[in-house]
Amino acid sequence: MPNDSPVPSVLLLNVANKTDRDDHTRNNHPVYRLYPQRFWILFVFSFLAFNQCMFWLTFSPIATSTEHYYHIVEATVDLLLNWGPIIFIPCLPLTYLLLNKENGLRKCVILLAISLFVATSIRIIPSIIPSLNPLPFLHIGQIINAACGPLVMAPVSQLSCLWFGSNERTRATSVAILANNFGGTVGFLISPFIVSKPDHVQYLLYLHVILAFISCLLALIYFPSVPPTPPSPAAELLIYHPAKAEQEHSLKLYLSSVWQCLISPSFLLLSLAGGILSGTFGAWTGLFDTILSPMNYSESQAGWFGFATNIAGIIGGLLMSTVGDLKSFQRSLKLLAVLSLICCFICCLWFQLCVRTMFYEQPILKSSVTTIGISLALTGLFQGATTPLIYECLAELMFPLPESVSASILVQWINVVALVLLFVAPGRYKLMNLLVLCMIFLAIIMILFVKVKYTRKDEDERKKSEKQALEQITTNTFNTSIINNQQQNYGTIPSTAQTNFINS
Repeated sequence: MPNDSPVPSVLLLNVANKTDRDDHTRNNHPVYRLYPQRFWILFVFSFLAFNQCMFWLTFSPIATSTEHYYHIVEATVDLLLNWGPIIFIPCLPLTYLLLNKENGLRKCVILLAISLFVATSIRIIPSIIPSLNPLPFLHIGQIINAACGPLVMAPVSQLSCLWFGSNERTRATSVAILANNFGGTVGFLISPFIVSKPDHVQYLLYLHVILAFISCLLALIYFPSVPPTPPSPAAELLIYHPAKAEQEHSLKLYLSSVWQCLISPSFLLLSLAGGILSGTFGAWTGLFDTILSPMNYSESQAGWFGFATNIAGIIGGLLMSTVGDLKSFQRSLKLLAVLSLICCFICCLWFQLCVRTMFYEQPILKSSVTTIGISLALTGLFQGATTPLIYECLAELMFPLPESVSASILVQWINVVALVLLFVAPGRYKLMNLLVLCMIFLAIIMILFVKVKYTRKDEDERKKSEKQALEQITTNTFNTSIINNQQQNYGTIPSTAQTNFINS
C-alpha cells in the first residue's frame, strides 16, 4: 500500500525554507569562512615583495663591479639606491587612492607585477645593445622599481584583513612585511656570488628579468581582490561598506583620514616610534663594514653580520606574530612590543660596548666574532619582532578606517627617516652607532604612553556573536516550521485519487 503521509508538502516546505535561508546567507553573510586561496594570495604578494626589494638593492652589493662595467662613479651607484625613498614619498598617496577603489588590491598587485617586469627589462637593454648610454636606462628602471615600493608596503595590513581570520592576521601581516626584507637579505648574499667579475653584472640582471616575469605571470593567472565571502567582520566592513558620496573626492577623503590619524595622540606616538625605529635601524645595518673595520673585521665578515641580523629579524617577526595571534595574547600587542624593544635595547647596548663609539676609542668589553655575531643577531631578532605588532596595533587603533591608511602613514615615516639618514650617515658611523641606541630607547618611552584600544577585535567579537545568534534563531525557526507542518498534516484524510487507488 502506498504511503499516504504528506511527504510532497514537507519537501516543498523544506525547499522553500532552504531557499529563504540561502538568500538570507547571501545577503547578510552570517557565516565567516576562510578560503584556502588565501595562502596563494599571500604567496604571490610575498613573492612580488621579495623581488621588489632585491631589485632595488641590485647595484649596492656589487658597487665596484657596477662602476667598472658601466664606467660610472660611486655617487651614481648611491643615487641608484637612493631613488627608493626619494620616489616612495610622493607615490604613497597615489597607492592609497588606488588601493581603496573597487578591486583595489588586485589593481595594485597587477600594477606592481607589470611594473617590476618593465623595470627589470629596461635595465637589461644596455647589455643587449652596448652602444647605448646605460645611465638613462638604469635610472628609469630604478625609478620605476622605487615607485613599486608603496605598492608593496602599504597593502600588507589590508591584505591580511581581507583574506585571513582574526586569529591569523598578525602572522599574515608579518609574512607580507618580512618577505620584502628577505628579498634585500638574499640580494646582499647572492649578488656578489653571481657577479664575481664586472662582466657578470648582466647575468644578475637577466636573473632579475626571469624572476619578474614569473611573479608577473603568477599574479595575472589568479589574484582576486577579495574572497567570495568575508572571513571576519572587519573584512566584511571593507568589502561590503556602502559607497559614500565623499568617495567621489578620493583625495579629500584620504587627507581627511590621514588628519584623523595624526590628531590621535596614541596613533601619532606609535607610528612615529615605528618609523624612527625601522628607519634608523635600516640605515645603521648598512654601516657594519665601517663600524667594524677599525676592529680588524673584514668586509666579508661585516656582510655576514648584516645577513645574520636581517635573518634574525625575519625569524623574530614570524615568531612574535605567531605569539600575537594566540588567543591569550591577542590583546597584549603593546606589552609584547615593549618587552621586545627592551630586549633589543639590552642587546644593542652589548654590541655598543664591544666597539668604538663617540665616547671611547677602545671597546669596554672584549669582542670576538662570536660576541659581535650574537649581539647583532639578537638585536635584529627583537627589533624584527616589533614590526608586525606595530602594524596591527595601528590598525586596531584607527578602526574602522581602512588598514591601508595606518600602514601608509607608518611606512611614510620610515622612508622620511631613512631618506634623512642617507645624507647624515656617510662618514658618521659613530654618530649612527649612538643614534640607533637612542632611538630604541625613545621608541620604548613613546610606546609606553600609547593607549591601545582593540576596537577592531571588539567589533569582530560583537558581530560574530550577533551572527551566531542570528544563525541559531534561523535554524530553530526552520526546525519549528517543519515540526508544525508535520503535526498539521498528521492523520490528514487521503485525497480522492489516493482513496480510489487504495480501493482498487
